[in-house]
Amino acid sequence: MTHVVAIVPAKDRVDSIAATVTALVELDMIGEVVVVDDCSIDGTGEMARKAGARVVTLERNLGKGGAVAAGVAASGAPDSYLLIDADLGASAAHANILLQPLVDDQADMTIGIFPKTGRSLGFGIVKRTAARLIEEATGRRFVEPLSGQRGVNGPLMRSLDLADGFGLEVALSIDAHIAGARIQEIPAPFSHRPSGRGPKGVAHRARQCRDVMKASAGRLGWRSTLETMVSGLLRNRTK
Repeated sequence: MTHVVAIVPAKDRVDSIAATVTALVELDMIGEVVVVDDCSIDGTGEMARKAGARVVTLERNLGKGGAVAAGVAASGAPDSYLLIDADLGASAAHANILLQPLVDDQADMTIGIFPKTGRSLGFGIVKRTAARLIEEATGRRFVEPLSGQRGVNGPLMRSLDLADGFGLEVALSIDAHIAGARIQEIPAPFSHRPSGRGPKGVAHRARQCRDVMKASAGRLGWRSTLETMVSGLLRNRTK
């Protein structure tokens, strides 16, 4: 059977981590669940451990990309990785949908598409920006460019230079494409707690946009990144 390690980066997710881990532990396709506790202060790591995960505790906050990189480094050399956000809760049980194409050798990376009712409640600016930057680099338009729910071939994952913070997903898509990987987007009935349009949600998206830009600039260069962003904003204003 294919050896799969699920990596769950988590920062202050005591409210959902136990349900997420429990759902993953119960999947036959997953051999181990590794939760990377990114300096949580609410007991996330202990809750994850009680639910059945192996917990990697970071001494300082590294952000999402750094947390996933730490999980990969601590996981040995599995055939495949499953990346899952900590806030999926019980809906993480649908992760097999992302793994089957890897097991069947039909894809090297799969990306989960959330149902419309489970998507972000924000303004969509960061998502559209990410989609345009990936398209500029790959020629392909992705439905969920920022989705953190991914199945990834093991050797492919270990060959990639993971981007920092929330630039992780954009970099994964670009770098996997450059490596010649077969990438599939797959609808999956995941659900999470989307950030809204309040101050916390706006601050989250500002950090997300910053990291997406940095990840893109590291691959396309700052000039191309900024030109793509500006052209996209101008296009939106004329609609």
